[in-house]
Amino acid sequence: MVDIFEEVDEELRKDKYQDLARQYGPMVLGAAAAIILGTAGYQGWQAWQTSTRETSSDAYMVAVNALGAGQVAQALTSFEALANTGTGSYATLALLQRAALKLEAGDYVAAAELYEQVAAQSGEPLLRDLATLKAVWALWDTLSFSDVDIRLTPLTGPAAPYRYLAREAIAVAALRAGDLPRARREYQFLSVAFDVPQGVARRALEGLALIDDRPAPAVEPQAIPVPLDDVETEQASAGDSGDD
Repeated sequence: MVDIFEEVDEELRKDKYQDLARQYGPMVLGAAAAIILGTAGYQGWQAWQTSTRETSSDAYMVAVNALGAGQVAQALTSFEALANTGTGSYATLALLQRAALKLEAGDYVAAAELYEQVAAQSGEPLLRDLATLKAVWALWDTLSFSDVDIRLTPLTGPAAPYRYLAREAIAVAALRAGDLPRARREYQFLSVAFDVPQGVARRALEGLALIDDRPAPAVEPQAIPVPLDDVETEQASAGDSGDD
């Protein structure tokens, strides 16, 4: 009798498992298939990423070798193609190489445009700030002090990688524009900052010496606007002296 009950219980369990399989089986199979396909897809994507990185790396080295061999036109063409089709940092490096070649050729506007393109698309502060700084240097002769100040002040924060070079460029631009107080302020900061590069600190001291050696500008008396209160005070003083 016990065997009969056990057999019946076993059959009931089988029926229950079959019902559960019919109800949830497709969902379980679907989830398993999704996991398998997702894993395969991710592995395929990783393989594709590795392949494209290797292709970009090879193309970059070909361009660099062409440049080293003096084949500038070929290198420029290769860097341009890599900048458009390359992956990750290789496209950015190709843009930087193109900008450097344009700068060397004297095409300062084109070089600045390429540097600005790097700055706009790079999420790496080191590359972004360097490209911004080089864009300013490329256009140096055409930029006003205000232009330089607006472009480079964001690069002077305490954690910015090129903060001292940016401050030095601002100081030079201020000195060129005749804004001696601003130039002095920037040079004084650069001369005492504890972690400033030695070259920047030395040039800052030279800049301060240059400011100190500048003769005071000759100003005609009538060119100085005198407030009305000062004029009236001066007249009253003169009157009092006459009475005495």
